[in-house]
Amino acid sequence: MSDEPIYYDQYDRLIDDDPYPIFKRLREEAPLWYNEKYDFWVLSRFEDVRQASLDTDTFSSNYGTVLELMDDDPTNHTSIINEDPPYHNQLRAVVAPFFTPAKISSFEDEVREIVVGYLAPLEGKGEFDFVQDFARWVPMDVVSALLGIPQEDRKMINTWGDQINHRDEGQVELGPVQVEAFSRSNAYFENMLMQRRAHPRDDLASAIATGSCVDEQGERPLTTDEAVAMIQIIGIAGNETASRLLASAAWLLGKYPEQRQKLRDDPKLIPKAVEELLRIDPPSPIQFRRVLADVEMHGTVIPKGSNIGLLTASANRDDRQYEDPDRFDIERTPKRHVAFGYGIHSCLGAWVARLEVRVALEEVLARFPDWQVDEANMQRVRTSTVRGFSHVPVRMMGLMEH
Repeated sequence: MSDEPIYYDQYDRLIDDDPYPIFKRLREEAPLWYNEKYDFWVLSRFEDVRQASLDTDTFSSNYGTVLELMDDDPTNHTSIINEDPPYHNQLRAVVAPFFTPAKISSFEDEVREIVVGYLAPLEGKGEFDFVQDFARWVPMDVVSALLGIPQEDRKMINTWGDQINHRDEGQVELGPVQVEAFSRSNAYFENMLMQRRAHPRDDLASAIATGSCVDEQGERPLTTDEAVAMIQIIGIAGNETASRLLASAAWLLGKYPEQRQKLRDDPKLIPKAVEELLRIDPPSPIQFRRVLADVEMHGTVIPKGSNIGLLTASANRDDRQYEDPDRFDIERTPKRHVAFGYGIHSCLGAWVARLEVRVALEEVLARFPDWQVDEANMQRVRTSTVRGFSHVPVRMMGLMEH
């Protein structure tokens, strides 16, 4: 317990550097907490976050899931992320068959080829930036290969994603840089959609472009807005979070070399390690909902119309769910976590991210037995929704032939 008053917001950079002590205080002292400055509530315990994620009748995504982008008109959104059932389920059904574990596993050879393509030029180098030379580009290429985005456009789309998500210090509302980047990416994906409708190919963008959903009136084609939003969320959000997860992997496995050595000694532990990385430092720490009815939690009534943040990063370190939750342990017995969300809004690309990180760790550990992270020169991305690093300089302490 501390005499300092509890305070949390996702825009504060000092908090963002290490929010976990504050998350612990929230869980213990104020599991339902209200931020007066930005007018939102937060839930921080595992079971509260899980239950709220399941209760879409009370905790709605229809009004947006990013605080500064929320509004009072539930019809303003066409993204699958910002919809409740039944509409959400109708949209998700269009692309869900492309994201099953079996479907994604068939893509492993292509993912490995992408990973090796970025690692090969780094072999023999004593130092490099794990993010800028590797982790930033692997998910972009994987998502692009799925969608059918040409190689020459990927850097541009990656940059747009960075610009859309970035917030300057003290910035909450979208600025001209974010608006311009979103507009450009939207125009790009709309043009891509029109091309695929005219000339379909064997890629996910074509499946979306020619796809249909089943609503109360029967089967109908996706509207242009629905299809563009779907392609855009896969092309940008699917890239951003996986990049940050890879960056955290480099940092944590550099910080805990004994854990890294276990993975080198027994690569079969890598899938467990991926789940532990997701649990202990998830790239998406908070998701917002709109409260549709007065609801009492922890002796307090949350009024109808309130915005509430589900602190998934805090829930993943709840000692009610995990033993010694702040300890990074790649041999931890897997238990469910909420790093990918929970319920109907669990991340569509979860199996893609798992595949990317597993393959990346297999190939990195085979080539680089020992590295140290230059923590003094690490840099974080600064967004309100994604947490992670934009620069992770690493120094190879021992190189091996591959």
